[in-house]
Amino acid sequence: MLHGVMDPQPGSFGFALFDGDRELVKTSCPMHGRDAAALPEFVEAQLAQINLKLSDVKRWTVGSGPGSFTFLRVVAALAAGWKFADPEMDFRCVPGALALAGATGETACGVLYDGRNKEILYFGAVKRNGAWESSGETAVLNREQAAGFFADRPQEKLVCFECEKSAIEAILPETATVTAVVPELAALAGNTATAFDNDLDDLVYIRPAVFS
Repeated sequence: MLHGVMDPQPGSFGFALFDGDRELVKTSCPMHGRDAAALPEFVEAQLAQINLKLSDVKRWTVGSGPGSFTFLRVVAALAAGWKFADPEMDFRCVPGALALAGATGETACGVLYDGRNKEILYFGAVKRNGAWESSGETAVLNREQAAGFFADRPQEKLVCFECEKSAIEAILPETATVTAVVPELAALAGNTATAFDNDLDDLVYIRPAVFS
């Protein structure tokens, strides 16, 4: 069965298409501000290059973050619109962080994001039964908190997006090292922990989206 993956990433949008385990398409495009209005056309253009239409793809995984609140909601809303138009489509949300974990060759790692406000976001990932999933551990860390947090895990593999590496390194203690990797969208497609439940509100907000 054809399986599409859409992943909102820092400053870009990742897209891949699989037929079973076979990767048919893997690409990304820069995405800033109102660029998101072109997402439907971008996806349809990628499918057209291999003689497919949007209606040919009935199974979709949506990267659910962490990331920009707005961008995550835009991609989830796009998926919800497609579901409304074609009830035969099935969707699920899988943390986009697992795409970075999938590029490590490890069995466990910490995925780091630039949290802005002189903080970093930590998302723990583990590989179980050959598939990546969340470890259930997340954290928002300033410089002082990061020093204590990573002192307790000196051997942990830490990864991030290349575009956020310098900002993250400014917060990390000298004893911790982060490696920039290219996200592997097959890790999202291959996730076995999440059912296709059409819950497009299941987004990863390590820092609450709304403060009370």
